[in-house]
Parts: sequence; C-alpha cells; structure tokens
Amino acid sequence: MTGSETMTAESKRARVRRLLIEPLIADGFRKRQKDGDEAHQHFLDRLADSVAYMSDDGLRGLRRCLSTKGEGSARHFWPCFATIIGHAEAFEKRPLAELPELLRWFASKAGPAALEAGRHVEEYEFWKKFKRPPTHPEDQHKVAEKAAQWQSKAQRVREEIQRLGKARWPQDRQWLDWYEAQGEYVRELIEGKAE
Repeated sequence: MTGSETMTAESKRARVRRLLIEPLIADGFRKRQKDGDEAHQHFLDRLADSVAYMSDDGLRGLRRCLSTKGEGSARHFWPCFATIIGHAEAFEKRPLAELPELLRWFASKAGPAALEAGRHVEEYEFWKKFKRPPTHPEDQHKVAEKAAQWQSKAQRVREEIQRLGKARWPQDRQWLDWYEAQGEYVRELIEGKAE
C-alpha cells in the first residue's frame, strides 16, 4: 500500500469514527465484556472500513438507527457486525465496484450468457440492488422483462435522435447515455477488461 493509499484509508476511517463510532460511544455503546481490547479495536476498524463508502448523511442516519439497536440486557453493547452492515445497506447500497468477489460472476459463464441475451445491464443492476445473482425463476423473469423494456426504450430514443436530431425529452438522452455507458462497463467486466 502506498503512502497516499494509507492516508486515504486512514482519512476514511477517521470520518467514520467522527460521524458514527464516536457518537455511538458517546451515546453509551461499549465493548462486550468477553471481548478483549484488541478484538474490539479490530471490530471497530473493520466496521469503519466496511461503511466508509457511505456519504456523511448516510453515516449520520446509520448512527441514529443503530442508537436504538444496542444488545445485551442494558442495550448498550455494540450490535454484531452483520446487523450493522445490514442497516448500512438499507441506508445506502455498497457499490459493486467495491465488491470484486461479486463482480467475478460476470467473468463466469453467466456473464457471456447475459451479454448474448441482451440482459447484461439489467443483471448488473439486479446485482447492485440485491448483491446476489438472479438465479430464481421469478428473478430471471423480472430481469428479462426489464431488459426488454430498456432495449425498447433505447431503440425509441435512438430513433428520435436520428429522426429529430435530438431526443424528444432531455432526460431520455441522459438515460440513453447512462444505459450505453453501463452496457459498455458491464461488457468490459465480462471480457475481463474492467476492474
């Protein structure tokens, strides 16, 4: 890790400590008696690293939410890591770019199959929302349905631009730019060119 990477990681941790951890400690949260100081510090560092992607407002909201989620009979012990991360995801979804182990799905056989079927953008959006693949038949149906809708919309906007020289509505052009950029990004993931 370079010096600038270390500084960035430290500054992210410091921000999470200032907006989330220190206010919760001030509210009365403390380590469990069975945990040693080193284990508790590791927990807090892991927590800070895991929620550093969140905005300041998201961290403030998470703090308010967690302040009522203390564990133990006095409700003053830190909730478990999974509980905190679950609430963090409810406030702000973690970007998939920060979860390379999940993005490997697109480098597997599933990625080229999604690309060939024209549903690669929609599968990526499903992953962003649920952090899992659309393996259930109901999920697959929803993804395929969304792909058909978005492909139809993209075709309509492209035809308007070709015919009129611009999209009928500015937001349609913005959406098309986003859709095409997402399509290219996911294509690069599938081909192993994106990080």
